[in-house]
Amino acid sequence: MPDARITIEGRIAADPRFSATHQGVSVGNLRVLAGRSKKDEQGNWQTLSTTAYQAAFWREHHDLLATLNPEKGDSVTITGTVEGVDSYDGPNGLSLSVRVNADGIRLFKKRQQGQQQGAPQSGYGQSQGAPQSDPWAGGGNQGGFDQDPPF
Repeated sequence: MPDARITIEGRIAADPRFSATHQGVSVGNLRVLAGRSKKDEQGNWQTLSTTAYQAAFWREHHDLLATLNPEKGDSVTITGTVEGVDSYDGPNGLSLSVRVNADGIRLFKKRQQGQQQGAPQSGYGQSQGAPQSDPWAGGGNQGGFDQDPPF
């Protein structure tokens, strides 16, 4: 039975880390936060939920990640399979992080001061089809959101 596929739409929480195993297999790691937020009556963002994901891009997927040059704050859509769940002591007690073996990514670069965000950069390993777009990704008011979410 094949592994269940997952699609994650979120923001990069830290710059990617690139390394290799002792056997020389290259891997790129990307920490992504995804969740739901809404504006309150005062116009401030209220976080409803946040999930942390650790996406590992192995071998040729590592090369794909490195070529796209993602940075903290960029929006991404990642495809892959769930490897497991880790727990750790977070600022509000016990937190969880989902480990993902990633094989596809669509990158939306963060806005540059005074410029609108450019077109998304995509790279797909074994993923099928293009993922849905991130409502915070493009310029303008896509998906009814007019500001970046708080995470």
